[in-house]
Amino acid sequence: MTATLNRRLVIFNAHYNFLRVLNGTPTTIQRYPVLAQLLLDVWGTQDYIQHCAGVILTSRHVISTAHCFQYNQDTGRNYSFPQYWRIRVGSTYRTRGGVLHKIKTIATHYGFDRQYYTNDIAVVVVAKRFTIGNLVSQATIIKPKSELMPNSVCTLVGWGSTEKNGQQPDQLQRTMMFVIDQEDCKARYQTVGAIIADSMMCAGRTDIDGVDGCFGDSGGPLLYKGVVVGLVSFGYACGLRYYPGVYTKVSHYTNWIISTISTNK
Repeated sequence: MTATLNRRLVIFNAHYNFLRVLNGTPTTIQRYPVLAQLLLDVWGTQDYIQHCAGVILTSRHVISTAHCFQYNQDTGRNYSFPQYWRIRVGSTYRTRGGVLHKIKTIATHYGFDRQYYTNDIAVVVVAKRFTIGNLVSQATIIKPKSELMPNSVCTLVGWGSTEKNGQQPDQLQRTMMFVIDQEDCKARYQTVGAIIADSMMCAGRTDIDGVDGCFGDSGGPLLYKGVVVGLVSFGYACGLRYYPGVYTKVSHYTNWIISTISTNK
């Protein structure tokens, strides 16, 4: 479940497709009301299409990944500007329902690296408060500096492609996966010149292909017992068992999230 305009992340001539939810099963926003859709107006024509995802933290703030909000050479547009975006909350479906909100501010991490995807996190401020209820809820994020044990069972939810090179589904999907040992993940990604930093975590299935995030999932939550532990960041292709999905480790950024929220009301 990850993607941005079908762009690829190029590292040492290795091509990295963004992630998506592969082999997911349908679910509803009632089960995951902390999820938000980020809709992008790709060509500046007021045609907003779900492009990334995010997590509702307060009635005004959503966290997502910084790579969603970058200048794009293909279109010549800078998607760090709020006018290119809308946020939909409270809908199971990526094309309808819920409530659309304009964005006031996009605060990407000052240390985000477009080559290696370190510090891939952003705080988004909406112009008008969310109405909190059964379909729109504030998430709980993992405590600072917390680490999950390898093989911890997590859930990935989003509207990313459900099969390799496939279309994005209209209905929200979820899939189960395991936390991958950090050193194991580093060794796997070294083979393609990618860096797995301490501020990242890996999750997937190394026993079978096809369980992963993919195009459209970027910024969406990886959940452990209902707590947000990761945000969909990048991966090598989608659903390859040897290359699990890589996630921004939320526990590494708790203080940054709190300070950024406090200074962006």
